[in-house]
Amino acid sequence: MKDKWTPWAKAIAVAVLGFCLASCSNNSSIVPEAEYSTNIVGCWQGTVGESKETMTINGDGTFICQLYPTGFIANTLSQGVRGTIRGTWNITGALITLKITGEKNELLENRTASSTIVSFNNGVLVLKSDLGGTSPFKRVSTL
Repeated sequence: MKDKWTPWAKAIAVAVLGFCLASCSNNSSIVPEAEYSTNIVGCWQGTVGESKETMTINGDGTFICQLYPTGFIANTLSQGVRGTIRGTWNITGALITLKITGEKNELLENRTASSTIVSFNNGVLVLKSDLGGTSPFKRVSTL
């Protein structure tokens, strides 16, 4: 069987395929540490411990976090039970600090929590808490 492709056509086809695969493989670039505080602004979703979180980080240094219980029973019987936490945030280097100034259904008011940003690109934020657990968050939207 004779090959209909010339060497140049094969090379061009391979190059085009390579560029297409490279552009599809990772559309999210790594965020430099110096840009964490501007690129973190937006809405993020993730799971921390036994709770799902939706966290809105605002450009004015405030945040709102809604907690939802996870698991079969929590998702089917307790859909209306949730906690809302409000506060301020600050990033120094790779450390994000959340100061809780208001809460509903949670006993966390006037506490501070810190996490280290392990990795950060435009679509995924991975945090390691000061207690040792690691949690990935996916960007839902930008503000």
